[in-house]
Amino acid sequence: MKEIIKNQTVYYESVNILVNIPVLEYLKETEHSFNLRYVSLDTFERLKNAEGIIYLQDRKLLAGCADFKGNAFNSSGGLKVSDPNKIIDGSFIIQDDRIIYDAMCPFYDERDSFVYTNGREFYTTMSMKDILLEELEIKRQYLIYLGNKLKNRKYVYKFEEVSREELLKYITDKEKGRLVLEKMRKYY
Repeated sequence: MKEIIKNQTVYYESVNILVNIPVLEYLKETEHSFNLRYVSLDTFERLKNAEGIIYLQDRKLLAGCADFKGNAFNSSGGLKVSDPNKIIDGSFIIQDDRIIYDAMCPFYDERDSFVYTNGREFYTTMSMKDILLEELEIKRQYLIYLGNKLKNRKYVYKFEEVSREELLKYITDKEKGRLVLEKMRKYY
């Protein structure tokens, strides 16, 4: 079993998730919108044993899910994962049939990041890598967003399809994201 903690506004509730069910899949099935925050083991234990609300100063957002604000794949909203420790740049956008790495900025720093503030809050000790490894077990298309390209007087999204193993490198290597940002600058 994996354990996360659900913020119930006036108390905290432990939630056990079967090992074979990814945390984000569970949350998508049970919640309309949500925020998943990373906390240390000590803080996690404090939340489990809390008899009242605990104010957490550090808002280390790991994942967020909210209604889309626009038609574009990278619009605010949807299910996104970012590094709460700000080591890996950008966001991983998880859709039904694909995972897209967008190196531009973490979802919690987007211009319209307020769309993620209305969801129920959950807490975990899992890292971004752990969360995304679970999602990589689901067969999907893996894409790297390289910016927009002018085609027939319209801008179209430019993607590079990569393997599961290659996408895993973007989850762990900050330099890979910086290289994507350099490629993107060529198109602007």
